[in-house]
Amino acid sequence: MEEKVQQPASKEELKRRAFMKQAAGLGVLGIAAAGGIWAAKGFKPEKGRLRPPGAVPEDQYLSMCIKCGQCLQVCPYDSIKLEDIDGKAGVGTAYIDPLARGCYLCEAFPCVLACPTGALNHEANVIDKVHMGMVIIVNESACIALENKKVTREMIGRIYDHTKVITNAERLARKVNIYDNDEEKVKLQKELLQKLSAEEGKICSLCADMCPYPAPEQAIGMVSKNGGLFPEIRDACVGCGACVEVCPTKVLQILPYATYAEVYEKNKGSKNA
Repeated sequence: MEEKVQQPASKEELKRRAFMKQAAGLGVLGIAAAGGIWAAKGFKPEKGRLRPPGAVPEDQYLSMCIKCGQCLQVCPYDSIKLEDIDGKAGVGTAYIDPLARGCYLCEAFPCVLACPTGALNHEANVIDKVHMGMVIIVNESACIALENKKVTREMIGRIYDHTKVITNAERLARKVNIYDNDEEKVKLQKELLQKLSAEEGKICSLCADMCPYPAPEQAIGMVSKNGGLFPEIRDACVGCGACVEVCPTKVLQILPYATYAEVYEKNKGSKNA
């Protein structure tokens, strides 16, 4: 019987494999295919994952997200990740780690529009219908604004280091230029870095100044406290996590799905405590 000779993969096949690997988050995640959904048995959701904009309630989300990675593919800020096998928070499901990259509330929310199942509610494609969670202050004494400290290049550099679309030279220089031939995704992320760099040398108010909410002063602002400044979380906050990403000292954290009323209005006397 003649032995079949395996032909080398075509360019199209190699592209398909690369896409599947990326969508699979290093090759260990669940992948949705036309014939069904791979499920990781024995792993229970870990509480506290921040989901992309428009995510339905967690239990419902875990059953509806088919781990396809389409939201990840269209995210212009590289904010969305797919859960790997160590996270145990719905292996393969989409989430956001705001310490690595917050959500910047893109116009029209392409991640929502790309979701094929409604795990990201298709009606939540405008800011008024998006609510991801609520910012809380977990490390007040670490806030450098309280001591009127200025933003340094090192603080900004952390964000340059985890921005994927820029060159190593730009990363080292802590400076980017926007070119006419840059892709839209690249332009958006470079604009973010330029806005961040403009804060260097100023008294830190990064959390408020970098807030992507359309009217940021309605979501977060700096108020006087103990001779310095301190962030005040306001009721328009949608929990996007951008402030968590840019904070130099991890003062802030997101409670996924939480609301302003749940976090602050019940304890007005200890607000921001």
